[in-house]
Amino acid sequence: MTNRTIDDIYESLGEGIFDSVETGWIEATIDAIVFEDSVRCSGNYIPIEGASSISFSVSDDAFDDFEELHEITTEGDSNQWNRAKFKLTPDGKFSIDFEWDQELADEVAHLNS
Repeated sequence: MTNRTIDDIYESLGEGIFDSVETGWIEATIDAIVFEDSVRCSGNYIPIEGASSISFSVSDDAFDDFEELHEITTEGDSNQWNRAKFKLTPDGKFSIDFEWDQELADEVAHLNS
């Protein structure tokens, strides 16, 4: 991992979405689940024409981005989270929500015991 800032990571996630979603869209999201040293991501977008969400392939860089973001933001056992949602609009505005899912944490702990 490099010594990137959180802003660098957010920019990388946004660029990954712009590179992955080729048709006109209203909003795109990457949902990430982080457990142990592993990350699972899925991407969806809402096209301009049509109300149904369409999935897209999330770049390998996004997995690294979320892993690094988790490492930075949870340093010193503060701000613990295991789920994140990065939401982007075509004009470049974004939001990110972090969540602690205890049920997920318990399931991972059980599977690793």
